[in-house]
Amino acid sequence: MHGHRRQGRTYALQLLYQLEQNPEPVDAAKDRFWRGSHASGRAREFGTMLVEQTMAHREAIDAALNASLQRWKLQRLPAVVRNVLRLSYCEMLIVADVPFQVVVNEAVELTRAFMDEESARFVNSVLEKCWRAARGDDSPPAQ
Repeated sequence: MHGHRRQGRTYALQLLYQLEQNPEPVDAAKDRFWRGSHASGRAREFGTMLVEQTMAHREAIDAALNASLQRWKLQRLPAVVRNVLRLSYCEMLIVADVPFQVVVNEAVELTRAFMDEESARFVNSVLEKCWRAARGDDSPPAQ
């Protein structure tokens, strides 16, 4: 059994994807989504916080991601990859309660679960660029 944070991230990704595919008020979407899930209370709480923070900061997150993408625009990426990046950027630089490498590892695993290895490598690369850009630092992140 995975921990509540990993489950929360998975549910948060699914909810962000759903909101993008079917735009509607966030509260209504959250209520319906959680009624249909089997999430534990802790996973639901963590997932809800991630979705709320990601949505609250989405404009700034998207701008930062676009600045770190080379030869790509965020809107041209597959929806799953786009939302893993948003979610992970939020957790890494806005929530910032776990080490960078934990967020990246979780993002890579989440991408592998829903996409493929190439997408996982892409997510890893973009998140590392975002981390360096946010810190004004060209050195690799501390392990």
